[in-house]
Amino acid sequence: MQRRQFLALCSAFVAWPVLANTKMKKTPGQAEGPFYPVTSIPLRANLIIDESNLIGEPMTLVTRVVDSNAKPLDGVRVEIWQCDGQGVYEHPRQPDAERFDSSFAGFAALESDAQGQCRFQTLYPVPYTGRPPHIHVKLWRGQREILTTQLYLKGETGNEWWGGSERDWLQMDVATDGEGNRMTQFQFVV
Repeated sequence: MQRRQFLALCSAFVAWPVLANTKMKKTPGQAEGPFYPVTSIPLRANLIIDESNLIGEPMTLVTRVVDSNAKPLDGVRVEIWQCDGQGVYEHPRQPDAERFDSSFAGFAALESDAQGQCRFQTLYPVPYTGRPPHIHVKLWRGQREILTTQLYLKGETGNEWWGGSERDWLQMDVATDGEGNRMTQFQFVV
């Protein structure tokens, strides 16, 4: 997909709910997983520390948070965390955690803007033993957790028994612009 097509997709992403007359289906929750960060998750947009030594490929993830009436929600804290390009999390319970790629931050958070959006520079997700490629996400409204879920690459949702059919609603369609940069977007309905 070319950059022009990606921008058209993003504009439809923003405009479509305005045209809808019905309430939107809420984004399904999923397990937090065992590797939720044990340290404070810093506010930062870029999880890539050193692109020249990064194991894996960078990807831009644009998120949008709306209510079931498609109203954008600002001030929602969006946390993401994922494994590095080797399938290793930065977490003390992760076997071989010392192998974690120091060129990747592993986790970050942003607050949604007036349009409900956040823009992360992260890593194109990779699979690891028993799991399809995914990114973990947790949304907070003040001190209240409003959603915990996982995002999957389109067509790569895996077949774990506990994943359920909600994975069909949690797929990211990744596009590549004319310069080879990977980009995706996902809208959370809470």
